[in-house]
Amino acid sequence: MLLLLALAAAVARVEVPITEVVLSDGTRRYSVPLTVAGRQVTAGLDTGSVGLRLLPDAAAGTTPTGTPETYSYGVGTQLTGVVARAPVAIGDLAGDIRVQAVRSIGCTAARPDCPARHIPPARFGIQGDGLAGEGFRAILGTAMVHAALPNPLVALGAHRWMVELPRPGAAEPGRLILNPGEDETAGFVVIPLADASERRTNDAVAACLAHDDSSAAVCAPTLIDSGAPGIEVVNRKGEWAGGTKSRLSFGPPSAPVAAIGFPIDSRAAGSHLTFVRDDRVSGPRIRSGLVTYFADDVLYDVDHATIALRPRPPYPDGAVAVR
Repeated sequence: MLLLLALAAAVARVEVPITEVVLSDGTRRYSVPLTVAGRQVTAGLDTGSVGLRLLPDAAAGTTPTGTPETYSYGVGTQLTGVVARAPVAIGDLAGDIRVQAVRSIGCTAARPDCPARHIPPARFGIQGDGLAGEGFRAILGTAMVHAALPNPLVALGAHRWMVELPRPGAAEPGRLILNPGEDETAGFVVIPLADASERRTNDAVAACLAHDDSSAAVCAPTLIDSGAPGIEVVNRKGEWAGGTKSRLSFGPPSAPVAAIGFPIDSRAAGSHLTFVRDDRVSGPRIRSGLVTYFADDVLYDVDHATIALRPRPPYPDGAVAVR
């Protein structure tokens, strides 16, 4: 009987709200509520990183270990601290898991002038864009990749989860659904990963970004990342005018399995586009940011190591799933 109860708990469906937070510079961030060591914590939702990482006040009540832990982000922020054990709950899904208790904040050698450098540590917030007093006291990294710390959703017993971000101007919050039922996962299309190995370092998928009215395209490993507010094309030069009709297609260039249409530099679509250089990676990359989440629900399945998309209804001036 105890074994049956444990198995039932492991696959329990849990739904928590995803709340949009707009920083003073206009950047959109997304948060979910957690409980850490019995205390309520609001964490930034980041599908592009992995691990639950807690600033010192949010880490109160955790049990530090002697294992050092350092983690950095594309913007250059570097969090240094130790691995700690903590009782964590997301809705009714709860357990004792490994987290990072952050003790200092800095910048990577590749980006020594990162935003975190310009504010006092006491005023720093994760995903706060270097704006004093903004951002979150924790970050919930949910990527399905190899890392020193576990994906906290998996550590708590989630086998798959669905991210439905709130759209711009929506009155209702979005949803993070852990262990959704079979009826909730109908209609999703699996999109190919750029690297399907078990020890991959990111969840990039195969995709192409192109003008609707042009054959020119950038085909490259593409990150679908709730922590990146705009679209970045990495290690390619270009200049696309605002309003240009564009398309992000997923899968082989000759036979895409899903696509999204949107105008460039539309705030409603989350499609501000920049071309950047990043010497840390070789060849082109695409960081698609929020545009995919505004057009589709995104389903992550850790048991099968897959990412899948399902169209959401159209909304005014936004990104639209096309098939």
